[in-house]
Amino acid sequence: MVEIIFLGTGGGRFAMITQRAKTGGIRIISEKTNMHVDPGPGALIYSLEQGLDPQKINALFISHSHLDHTNDACLLIEAMTRGGKNKRGTLVASRSVIEGNEICDKAITRYHMSLPERVIEAKDGAKFNIGDFKIETIKAIHADPDTVGFRLETLDARSIGYLPDSEYFEDLGDFFKGVNLLILSVLRPAGKPWKGHMTTEDAARIAEEAKPDLLVITHFGMQMLLSPPSKEARIIEEKTGIHTAAARYGMRISIDEKIKVGESKKQADLSLFMGG
Repeated sequence: MVEIIFLGTGGGRFAMITQRAKTGGIRIISEKTNMHVDPGPGALIYSLEQGLDPQKINALFISHSHLDHTNDACLLIEAMTRGGKNKRGTLVASRSVIEGNEICDKAITRYHMSLPERVIEAKDGAKFNIGDFKIETIKAIHADPDTVGFRLETLDARSIGYLPDSEYFEDLGDFFKGVNLLILSVLRPAGKPWKGHMTTEDAARIAEEAKPDLLVITHFGMQMLLSPPSKEARIIEEKTGIHTAAARYGMRISIDEKIKVGESKKQADLSLFMGG
């Protein structure tokens, strides 16, 4: 079984600095892998609050070098390596996070870069294994030109897609085709586009092309939070026929023979058979 826990659903500078929605990222846990995705502000604290020991992390995936995705990265590297005493775990990150680029400064100190056992630079089209996961990355179109998303597959052929901040582009539908769970960062509601980000309309277009079993939207900006996200999720589901949910802090999704969605450790609210 794979479990996905949302440690925040906020995105963008104002949701981040007000913590109107928490910004701790996403934890993905399987039998052999405990991976934290995009550890923004609060990732450490919200992990502890949700009963997730940060010292059990053995992988970090960081999609790009913006503060709402990287703020707690060094903290979690320290946790993963038991305070730097054990060289362990894998860091997967875009070039901008590791080295910086013409727009973004690097997000991880030289010292913290030396602590993980393995460091993988995530480029468009990269393929690699972490524990019992096979992962392939895809570019995103965002202010940080090195931003990447991923498609993750388990040993029993379950699949998860994740796209951080990005504009829509044609390759996305094919890349995420048929995933069991697709997680999209949708900063803004329908009719309010913002360069380098996605709206509800963009998410619906990707869902129609990829046809996941379940679509979860997250990484909401202030305008999205005011809409609110549950309304935008209903718009997507009504338009596409794809089961769609707006992420909530503490929401847990388990993928086995079924996809189950519930609050915190309670498996409730929504239960879907794969493909049903």
